[in-house]
Amino acid sequence: MKCPMCGGDFDGVTFKTLTGSAIEARHCLQCGGFWFEREPHERLSPESVGLSDRPTPNYSLKNLDLVCPNDQSLLRESDNPDLPAGARYWSCPDCDGSFYPKGQLALVTSWRSSNIAPITTRPHTALSAVLIMGLVILLNASIRQVQDGSLGLEAVTTQVLPNSGPNLLTLGLLALTYLAGTILTVLGRKLPIVAMGWGVIAICLVGFFVIIFGP
Repeated sequence: MKCPMCGGDFDGVTFKTLTGSAIEARHCLQCGGFWFEREPHERLSPESVGLSDRPTPNYSLKNLDLVCPNDQSLLRESDNPDLPAGARYWSCPDCDGSFYPKGQLALVTSWRSSNIAPITTRPHTALSAVLIMGLVILLNASIRQVQDGSLGLEAVTTQVLPNSGPNLLTLGLLALTYLAGTILTVLGRKLPIVAMGWGVIAICLVGFFVIIFGP
């Protein structure tokens, strides 16, 4: 594997993320660029990156046709307008690899660390767990109501009273949970969050069917 910028050889380098996990990358021995097999989904630690790179704005990196060292696809320059001045990096649309020229990795990492709140402050996972636990309890109670015939009014005499239909409160709670699952599916940025949202939606649909048509 050769560097897409200068064709030089790579050497292995390990970075730490803000959560302490390790991410492997390749460091060009000739031009000082960095290649990631996959664009890091966790933010890198500026201190860890600072051991191998220094923030260096570069305004001359324009109109470069870089080729992915993995699959020979044409790399695509990042079009994020919020990046700091003089910061540029490239990514592969096919394999999701990314290349940061010398000085760019430290510049982008420092900017992300100082301008964006850490991912760990987002309560998606905890919220999803609470929603699923509440949904299971709700469905269990609803199924028992259907089996016991308590969704309608109980007769106080031997005369049979008409059933009032599904409990509106139960249907309302299911609808709110369904909405929460839809929000997780649409706004979730990671596959486990999206999958959890779809799971909540599927359970809600089963709950609607059970309450309306019976077990």
